[in-house]
Amino acid sequence: MTEFDDLESHLREFRPRRPAAIPDERLQRLRGPIWLGVAAGMAAAMFIALRLQKPAPPVEPLPAATLGALNALADRPEALDAALTKMSRTTLPDVTQPGGVLQSLSKF
Repeated sequence: MTEFDDLESHLREFRPRRPAAIPDERLQRLRGPIWLGVAAGMAAAMFIALRLQKPAPPVEPLPAATLGALNALADRPEALDAALTKMSRTTLPDVTQPGGVLQSLSKF
């Protein structure tokens, strides 16, 4: 009877667990070169993307928002309108943006 009791107590100590993965020696040897190849491929892709990127168009300087600068454009209405449009985009706040000026003013 004690043999069965010993066997039963031994079986109660058993805790099932997942077996460990079988180590693949070939994959372990290739791990370094694989990462090196991935890094080289990413560097090559970034280099090609930089070379294919078109240069940004030159930024035209805006005329100073002074009365004298706008008076110089007064005789050319198209140029005055274009200058005022450019200045309004950079100087005035965007009223269509959520959380912008109009939303702040609407609370009053």
